[in-house]
Amino acid sequence: METQTRRNPAPDAPGRYWRLLILALSGFVTSFGAHIVATNLPAYAETVGAGAFMIGVLIGVYDFAELFAKPTAGFIADRRGMKLTLLVGLVIFILGSLLFLVISPKLLLLVRFVQGLGAAALSTVSITLVGKYFAAGRGKAFGIYNAVKGAGYVVAPVTGGFLAHRYGFAMIFVVSAGVGAVALILSLLLPGDCNRGGQLEDDGDDISLKEFFAIFKETRLLPVYAVIRFWCNFRKKAD
Repeated sequence: METQTRRNPAPDAPGRYWRLLILALSGFVTSFGAHIVATNLPAYAETVGAGAFMIGVLIGVYDFAELFAKPTAGFIADRRGMKLTLLVGLVIFILGSLLFLVISPKLLLLVRFVQGLGAAALSTVSITLVGKYFAAGRGKAFGIYNAVKGAGYVVAPVTGGFLAHRYGFAMIFVVSAGVGAVALILSLLLPGDCNRGGQLEDDGDDISLKEFFAIFKETRLLPVYAVIRFWCNFRKKAD
C-alpha cells in the first residue's frame, strides 16, 4: 500500500480544486454550446425558412451525436489516455463551431453534429477525471462540477439572445469557439495520465436511440413548437 501511494501520490487540495474547475469548465462548454444555439433557433429559422420539425431535429442532433460518440470516446480514453481524449474533444468542438462561419447557414445540422461529437469526449472524460482526482470528497466534487456545468444552461440562452440580436446568429458560434478555446488552454495544465484505463463515469446526459425518436412523438412538446412558430411569424410581421 505504501509503495502504491508513493507511485501515485494524491494531489494536494488546492491543486485538486484547480483541476476540478478546469474540468467543470469543460462540462460548461458542452451545456453552453448546446443551449446557446437551441434557444435561439427562431432567429435562424427566420433566415433560412426552417419549419418546426427541422428546429426539433437541430435541437436533438447534438445529443444524437453524443449518443454514438460517447462509447468511442471512452474506448479512445482507455487506449490513448484521458487527457489526450479531452483535448481532442475540445479541438473538435472548436472546429465544429467555427465551421458555421465558412459554410452555408443551411448546413447548421452538420455543425451541430460535429459539435456533439466533440462534446461527447468532453462529457465522458471530464466527469471521469473528477472521480479520479477525488477519491475522497467525491460527492462534493461532483456537485461543484455539475453546478458549473448547469450554469451553462442558464447563461447560454441570455448570452445567445443578446449576441444574435446585436451581432447576428453567426456570433453565437464565435463565442462558443472562444469558450472552448479557453477550456482547451487551461486543460493543457492538467497532468498526464499516470495509468490508462479505469472505469468511465456516466454524466447522465446521453439518451437512447428510442428516446431520441420519441422526442418527435411527445405531445407535451407541441406547445414549445407552437411558441417557436409563433415567434418566427411575429418576427416576420415586425420586420
